[in-house]
Amino acid sequence: GINAEYGKQWYQRRVRVICVIVVAVYIKKFAHEAHPGVAPRFVSGLTCALVLITALLLPVDVFMTSYQKYPNGTWREWAADNTTRAEINNAILYTYYTCYSLLTFCLFILTPFAYFFFEEGDVEEDIPAADRLCSAFKYSFCFVFLVVALLLVGAFVQFGDIPSSNGTIIDDLDSLGDQIKSKGIESALSFTISVLTILGLFVYIIYSAYGLSAFPFNFVKTRGNAVRELNKLRVDQITREEKERQLAAKYADGRPVIPSDRRLMQKLARDKERFSELQRLVESEHQSCWTKIRICCRPFSIVLGIFLTLVSLAFMASVSVTLVDKYVYSNYTLGYVLTTIHYKYSPINYILTYAQLVFPLDYILVLLIVFYIASCTVDGIRRIGIWFLWVKMFEVIPGRTMPQGLLLLSALFSYAMVALNQLMLVAMPTYSTYGSQHYMIPDNGTMVTKPCDNHSPKGECQLTQLASIITRFTIHANLYGALVTYLVSAFVGAYVVGFIVAAVRRKRSILEKAVGDRDAEDDPLLNL
Repeated sequence: GINAEYGKQWYQRRVRVICVIVVAVYIKKFAHEAHPGVAPRFVSGLTCALVLITALLLPVDVFMTSYQKYPNGTWREWAADNTTRAEINNAILYTYYTCYSLLTFCLFILTPFAYFFFEEGDVEEDIPAADRLCSAFKYSFCFVFLVVALLLVGAFVQFGDIPSSNGTIIDDLDSLGDQIKSKGIESALSFTISVLTILGLFVYIIYSAYGLSAFPFNFVKTRGNAVRELNKLRVDQITREEKERQLAAKYADGRPVIPSDRRLMQKLARDKERFSELQRLVESEHQSCWTKIRICCRPFSIVLGIFLTLVSLAFMASVSVTLVDKYVYSNYTLGYVLTTIHYKYSPINYILTYAQLVFPLDYILVLLIVFYIASCTVDGIRRIGIWFLWVKMFEVIPGRTMPQGLLLLSALFSYAMVALNQLMLVAMPTYSTYGSQHYMIPDNGTMVTKPCDNHSPKGECQLTQLASIITRFTIHANLYGALVTYLVSAFVGAYVVGFIVAAVRRKRSILEKAVGDRDAEDDPLLNL
């Protein structure tokens, strides 16, 4: 067990450091430069770092579960005792529950409190801090009530036992024994995690699906020539100056200016001021070292974009394969729980299952997958903006995101990362559920080694703790399992639509990007 413990500590230490660094960079990138408040940045960073660490517990969970058995299916000496195995599994399980409990606090209490505190007025306004605190407490109480209600419903509402049905699938679920039985407070936490997961899947449908398709294309498509942008600005300047001369000549005799011409003069004055800033931005972009480096690295950018597109397609193909498996071999009554993976051609699942045999290759791959999906999610939110129904609340612009927008960005991101664990079980079911475990079974007088699945004899294979948490609730609340399956299917459909849109949509020019960012910042509704 020394190597296993060392591997777990090695991974956890480095992951914590990497997560904190990545989150700090993103918060620094998007936070508004004119609003240097520490509190919204700290709350956003804390929530995002915590959810990333939680999502990256999966490789530790898989490794600690798989390492208890030899490749031939026998238990390692130190794991032969049920008590030892239970201690290891409980340590991982309680780590999950601790992280999810802290996330629940951050998402339902800390983030709403910080949002309403800054919603009451900017730091520069003369609103006493005590009044803002009282208002924030008042509005945040609704979220405290919501958390308490979720925990009570999860703890006391009985969702039922494993549904009765004829067929071996029920026997297979029964064979999991205590691994899928709800136990006290675990039911409350599982229900709360399930609610967060449902919310996160909606974030995937709205934002991540488009981000997974548009983010790789960003490396392939060109933004446009800065010289042409400057020429276009100069043509617009000449046209504006000609209109100004015509208006000046029209009223040279001192006659009163009619309202329509007065509005036109005001518009031309605004456009003149705007032209100076846009010209400065385009020239700065044209002369920057980063632009020159980007031009030199253009071939590598195209290759990277194609590679990332293939990664997105491989991930979505893996999700689709498992969805087809669920629809064909399971049903609504069972919450679309699978006992056997019939379609074994899931690329991500196949790669990770065998990569686990080479420490720490699967750790690195999962780390890269999580950060890639996280980046695509943020990119999708940046492109679409933060909406409430049909009202656009905030734009997510580097260096110009308001404190409230930053808090909502971190909340949406966190919901998505919570749902990522559920999505991992769909995209890589074998790896996420059993890792590389095998068991031995007699066959014609000889012992045959087989990979673990839900058909394995009771006590021979262990679920990962993540699979145990999710499966435990799913089979006792089949509505949840069915809803997750339908939402993941909608996510795949949204990705297909987003892929088509991203493929045919032209990349915004330097001028269009500058105009769009300025208009978003000047919109009073987006800066409430």
